[in-house]
Amino acid sequence: MSHSTDLPDPDPEQLRLAIERLLDETVDRNEPLHLSADELSVSIPMQFGSDAPQATWRFDGDVTVSVDGVRGPLREWVDLVDSRSTDTK
Repeated sequence: MSHSTDLPDPDPEQLRLAIERLLDETVDRNEPLHLSADELSVSIPMQFGSDAPQATWRFDGDVTVSVDGVRGPLREWVDLVDSRSTDTK
């Protein structure tokens, strides 16, 4: 997490639950999310792990996100990705 603000780092479990609710709601709604941002920077881990390298995504303008899929716990997806990455090693 970036420490450029005075805000504390979010609780990982609370963040995971918030993402699950957002994805579930978006799948159920079947409508895209629209976001407008001015000079927004987001650090995205390139793999799982606390020391993972991060990519920086920068947004300035409008972004539309569509989610197509089925509802399910984010933990199951993370476990699936982890199992596939260990199978290839």
